[in-house]
Amino acid sequence: MGPAGGAVGKTSPARESDDLVELLTVTQRRLARGVAAVLAEDGATLDGYRLLRALSGAAGRSMGELVATLHLPAPTLTRLVDGAVDAALAYRLPDPRDGRKVVVHLSDLGRTRLARLEALVSAHESALAVSLGRDRVAALIRALADLAATEV
Repeated sequence: MGPAGGAVGKTSPARESDDLVELLTVTQRRLARGVAAVLAEDGATLDGYRLLRALSGAAGRSMGELVATLHLPAPTLTRLVDGAVDAALAYRLPDPRDGRKVVVHLSDLGRTRLARLEALVSAHESALAVSLGRDRVAALIRALADLAATEV
């Protein structure tokens, strides 16, 4: 349609543009809101869940590694780690290679909590895959994984 029909150049009220950055931002926020709502039903936050996942490796992680992995400001990460330690979900130990540094580890209680949260998130993701189509979600995951692995 041209100017008489008024359809050219219009976007849906829910979306401002088809720019990559805008689409990724809107999609990420919508997905995060959905996962956050599921986690909130169990008293967890999205960042807290991401922290537990990042700590799930056996070796633990330094605060610097966690900042880089989670893409969070250091003060926010410190608050998250403090909360996890206070809740006995994680603990800190001196770095065996450098006693001035601290390594954060997931506790057994943290592993149990993470398993519960993983089940909730997995159920949410399965429902999303049914809603959007499994092939479509799989293609999106592949594309985003490729994008995330590329320095831009």
